[in-house]
Amino acid sequence: MRLYEYEGKLLFGKAGIRVPEGQVLDNEAGLKSMEGDIWPKAVKAQILKGGRGKAGGITFAGNPQELKNSVKSLLGSSIHNEEVKYILVEEKLAIEKEYYLSITYRSDLPVVIFSQHGGVDVEELSKKKPSAVIMEPIDIHTGLKSKQARKILREAGIKGDVDELTDIMLKLFKCFYANDALLAEINPLVQTKDGLFIAADSKMELDDEAAFRQTNLKLPERRDFARKTTPIEMLALKNDQMDTRGAAGRMFYEIPGGDIVILASGGGTSSEALDSLYLHGGKPAIFTEYSGNPTAEKVKGLTKIALSYPGKLHGIWIVGGRANFTDIYETLVNGIMTGIKETEGFDKRIPIVIRRSGLRDMEAFSTLRLMRNSDKFNLFLRGMETSISDSAKLLIHHANNYKKILKEEKNGNAHK
Repeated sequence: MRLYEYEGKLLFGKAGIRVPEGQVLDNEAGLKSMEGDIWPKAVKAQILKGGRGKAGGITFAGNPQELKNSVKSLLGSSIHNEEVKYILVEEKLAIEKEYYLSITYRSDLPVVIFSQHGGVDVEELSKKKPSAVIMEPIDIHTGLKSKQARKILREAGIKGDVDELTDIMLKLFKCFYANDALLAEINPLVQTKDGLFIAADSKMELDDEAAFRQTNLKLPERRDFARKTTPIEMLALKNDQMDTRGAAGRMFYEIPGGDIVILASGGGTSSEALDSLYLHGGKPAIFTEYSGNPTAEKVKGLTKIALSYPGKLHGIWIVGGRANFTDIYETLVNGIMTGIKETEGFDKRIPIVIRRSGLRDMEAFSTLRLMRNSDKFNLFLRGMETSISDSAKLLIHHANNYKKILKEEKNGNAHK
């Protein structure tokens, strides 16, 4: 989960890192409390994507009227296709020097990245001038220690202010570790003309898999950075939070204009499945994943939510590789097929192509064949001998046949 700047700064502040004095607004009413403040102010749109500065998302106000105009202009606007719901109004800093400091993961190890050149894209800087960016792995058993922090600063060419920068680096690691972060970045870390070190910006990303340990954060859900979360996407997220076992709804995308539901398993397999469907002319309506051996109840709920797609559906594709620890019988029979059976008004002629293998798969397929014969579901069962691409072709073929049937029925009714 990526955090807004103001959320990251709240965590920085708790870790003892100095941040600018500021206030978050979601409407214009809060402006009245700032009329007697010290000016000028920095007015910063809160979005989850980068590059807001060049897009006009950061302005400065020298008086209350200018602040009102800026807030009114930014609130509700769209930056990089993301609606601005929050504005962070802060003191404008008198900057003497800017640094870059972050802690993230590289090759499964936490690393510190530091540069004397803050306020720039550190990736581009490292390409143009590798020596300007210092990157050091952190021992996961001992964590970041003062001795290593000082070594990093020496390698970066820091001579003065070593004590202050060491202290900030150690506090940032504490914040990173305590919040199960994947990234904790200060860019720029500003030294003001008064000699204070202040985190002028924050970029933090938390590990979704560790959310069960971070219940005290109370952060609102956010899905992606380009659009609003749809109602059924929110339902899927709530379904995933039913318990902590496995995932069933954490990744869920509604795609308007499509007509096929994809219930996929496995990151690489899921990506290949989506590519194959598009390649062969299919259009997904829902793309979601279930993995990590979720309970049948969670998978059933996910299925029912996917089938609540408001458009017309012409096919269901349950696709995955060979599962090593997911119970295929539980997820397919007690999860997905039970969800389908409990979906009111479901047309049993809709083709359901299953390409799956793993624990209890033969038992699952045997039961599914019985369901196909007794309940008359339009089921097509495939194992690892059928490629993902071929199963996509199979689904599209039968989806097209189903569409023809519907068209013939519609034409027949029209002639009556």
